[in-house]
Amino acid sequence: MSVTIRDPQPNVGDTIARMLRAGSDRWEPRKERPHTSLSPAPCSQEAVLSLSLQIPPFKPRTRSHPRASSSSTLNSIATMAIGILSTSSALSTGPIDVPNVGPFQQNRFEELVQRLKEALGPSSGLTSDDVDVDFLTRLMQDYDGSDMEWSRYAFGDHTRGYTRNLVDEGNGKSNLLVLVWSPGKGSPIHDHGKAHCLMKILKGNLTETRYAFPDEDEQVKQMEVISERTYKENAVAYMADELGLHRVSNRGSDFAVSLHLYTPPNVAKKGCHIFDEKTGRRSHVPGCHYYSAYGRLLKE
Repeated sequence: MSVTIRDPQPNVGDTIARMLRAGSDRWEPRKERPHTSLSPAPCSQEAVLSLSLQIPPFKPRTRSHPRASSSSTLNSIATMAIGILSTSSALSTGPIDVPNVGPFQQNRFEELVQRLKEALGPSSGLTSDDVDVDFLTRLMQDYDGSDMEWSRYAFGDHTRGYTRNLVDEGNGKSNLLVLVWSPGKGSPIHDHGKAHCLMKILKGNLTETRYAFPDEDEQVKQMEVISERTYKENAVAYMADELGLHRVSNRGSDFAVSLHLYTPPNVAKKGCHIFDEKTGRRSHVPGCHYYSAYGRLLKE
């Protein structure tokens, strides 16, 4: 943004004229204020003061991975978190133009978090049968993720398939997470610990592959694919153990981001099972750790 101020006072013009007569063709700004430049208007008694405000671009917070071996790798990690806002370093010159900003706009993402918490009620008595999945789905569908208000929770790590970033614990009745998916990677095949899972795509596309539960009485066997579907931005998908197992993958060349609601929070408390696609064998994962919580990276 550039602000132009015109001062018709003759004493300022006289000052500039004396400087020009003294052989000075340029008025340099003070070194300690490098973003301010003052330039006279020639053949005029008006002094023009141009103030250019340099706005540095937003840089997301990321964890530098210890295996990064070069500055280019570090730079790639530093830019991989989602929701990078681009701003120009110097905006166009001209007089002040004050926009009509209108009424205060509430953060719609935080509003969604609060509405989900209210829908799940107080912190006791919740079972899987108590959850109104249709209402929760509508809340997720009504939120437009293009506002990028979720980006403060979106920490990514290209060395992992995906990261789990805690947003809210819903009075102890749910977990709301932002998951950042690395390009070309995904999750293992897994169950959901008898909980409901709602997934909303915030950025990019994600492919869900669903599998039938393997028969424990059978010998080693390739797992059966039930269905496969790719979800685009703002789409919402529902998953539960009654529908089978699934794997989520990012087949794109850029990071993808999704919002996940798990209720009850069984996986966070008791873990889940992951499955080998080629053999159908399962193994228990005691707990799913968070990469960040409430917008802050966690120590590992």
